[in-house]
Amino acid sequence: MSQFLENAKEIFEAAETSTGAGYSPSDYTILIGSAQGGIHMIANSDWSLSALQNEHGAQLAYRVSHVNGRLTVDGREGQRTCHMEAISAARSAQFLLNAMPAWYGAPAQAALAAAVAA
Repeated sequence: MSQFLENAKEIFEAAETSTGAGYSPSDYTILIGSAQGGIHMIANSDWSLSALQNEHGAQLAYRVSHVNGRLTVDGREGQRTCHMEAISAARSAQFLLNAMPAWYGAPAQAALAAAVAA
């Protein structure tokens, strides 16, 4: 596996572990091999990943985002990109256990019972 993808995997696993341990998620960008040298981290940037990569002269760029119980890591190395995504256990359970709210089914069930009785 290339260093680009290996970094993305490790960043994703670290973000997943910290979120699972109950830490408040924040969005951040990691730039590696920038003009300033080493690793540069930027919190809550509204710039696109490619714009940040170009501005800082970084070889590798990764963005970690948390939105609506969904963790994503996007990466860029030149023209190569990657995207990793996971849905939190709580969000998955919500989808599975609350696919249709109970109040939604009650009127439909009552109408069906009335139709069958008639």
